Amino acid sequence: MGFETVEVFEYIKSLREANQPVPIFPSRTSNALIVKTVADKSRASMAGLQKNDLIHIVNGSHLRAPGAGDKKLSRITSQDELKLGVIRREENRWNRISIVLPAISDEMALRLKLRKTPGLDSELLPVVKVSHRESPATIFAPDNFQLYFTETNSRPAQLHLRMAQLLPGKTVGGTFIIATEQGQTAFVPEGGFDRDHKPSIFRRSNSPEWEPIQVELQLLLTEEGQRKIKEEFRVAEEAYEREFKDFKFDEKRTDKAYQERNKERLKQIAAMERINAELMRVEQNHQRLLRRQEQLANPASISGRNSRQLTEQSRKAIRALYTGLTPEQQEIVRKSVVSHRTPAFLNEAGLLQLEETGFAEWEIKLKRASQGWKWYDAPVNPQQLKLLRDIISSDNVTVHHARVPGQKFTVSAAQREQMKIVLDVFFEQGGKVQ
Repeated sequence: MGFETVEVFEYIKSLREANQPVPIFPSRTSNALIVKTVADKSRASMAGLQKNDLIHIVNGSHLRAPGAGDKKLSRITSQDELKLGVIRREENRWNRISIVLPAISDEMALRLKLRKTPGLDSELLPVVKVSHRESPATIFAPDNFQLYFTETNSRPAQLHLRMAQLLPGKTVGGTFIIATEQGQTAFVPEGGFDRDHKPSIFRRSNSPEWEPIQVELQLLLTEEGQRKIKEEFRVAEEAYEREFKDFKFDEKRTDKAYQERNKERLKQIAAMERINAELMRVEQNHQRLLRRQEQLANPASISGRNSRQLTEQSRKAIRALYTGLTPEQQEIVRKSVVSHRTPAFLNEAGLLQLEETGFAEWEIKLKRASQGWKWYDAPVNPQQLKLLRDIISSDNVTVHHARVPGQKFTVSAAQREQMKIVLDVFFEQGGKVQ
């Protein structure tokens, strides 16, 4: 349904055990449920349920006994309408509201369990990766094993298998081995990443998609800079006109009041000159970037592994991806991609944030390879489809790297269930494995 709860009584108990202050709740709500989380774009969020709401009525029944809320909610399926009586804190008072989660089809319920992550494909065109919302959003998660599929405007949806394992200092080459009740299958990890090679800074990057992304993002930021500087100049110019419109320069005047007035006038003129000089610098840089953008749009003028053609479609895709990021994500992209910084200087949280933006994929993989990560992330072919079904239906599936056979992990029941949901939605939407 898209939300998690904790009973008020249990919440208060945990606070007291931790010697934490206990908030005041409305009377007769000790058995009510506190909404801890509401998943984005879930059935609950679309109905208007919010974090910290107090659920005290479920389908007309008041929650009067311990455990009553969890018991009632456990019986609800996607095909059942769910009516909640909610108490919400608003403007220093408790308001009682009604929230209805309408019944939905099983197909819609499955789709709501998935998340969509926008990104760029190898041609710098928009792509959306569809994965289970409870699976890792990153490739580089311990014992990662999942299915996802991609959606684009130009190609049919494509199913992908992803797995990863951290094996620092233990592997060079080798394959992943998946063992099921039916046998073993080998998968070759993604190559081209020398574990001992330190990630280069972005301006010397080997990433084939780096320069067009950087150029387009720099153009976007210089355009924003131009607008801000022009607005700053306009405000300064209007202030000058307003304050010194009737001022008449007279070099013969030596009185203190005039001298102070003229000094302030010259100060404002100097400030406008500084703003104008900054605007000229930004505009010169903008023109340089426009020339490079034009070159990257012409296949005849670009060469080498570091270049991708910067088409009008890819320009729009890069800008749309960047502008759709949160302010925090935009800042980390600006520092990492535009300001020539490198993931080598990012901490773990920063690396994960940068990966989630969809930019700098090559550099992130270089960094992760240097940490000892091995991973497989590739489209599924028809021969592998039977294996995936075997994995989903098996009770015992293990994964290990051929170089370290003793360090294996088990594909959990939750992972297999997530894979089944992704596979079902993929085929339900008309997807084909080719």
